[in-house]
Amino acid sequence: MMRRVLVLAGLALCLLAPVSPAPGAARTLKGQVVCGGCWDEVADRKKEPYGTKADLECAARCEKSGVAAALAVEDGKDFRLYELAPGSFKPEGRGWLKYMGKRVEASGRIEGTEKKPRLVVDALKVVERK
Repeated sequence: MMRRVLVLAGLALCLLAPVSPAPGAARTLKGQVVCGGCWDEVADRKKEPYGTKADLECAARCEKSGVAAALAVEDGKDFRLYELAPGSFKPEGRGWLKYMGKRVEASGRIEGTEKKPRLVVDALKVVERK
């Protein structure tokens, strides 16, 4: 009887635990390409969405300084940023500036840490222009 309870409790924990992809697992994420530096200049991106003229000008300055671009993926009440790195997909021109502010679908593998994830992009498709 006790063994059955333990097995059922273990199963329940497995079902309730959030499933996160294994490092290096292929994923497809939908989000907006943003400047990792400019993003935090606004406290609430749900109230003030990214993509204003000021945001894009800031992104151009940051890109020259080597600030990484990121993919902002809506995660419930907030956003999760994934630093973008070229994989099989190589962005045209200088970095990710051409895609800044656009909504995209990006596929690749996730690397880095839980607090600072990076998406190594193997495919990217613009799904909505800002």
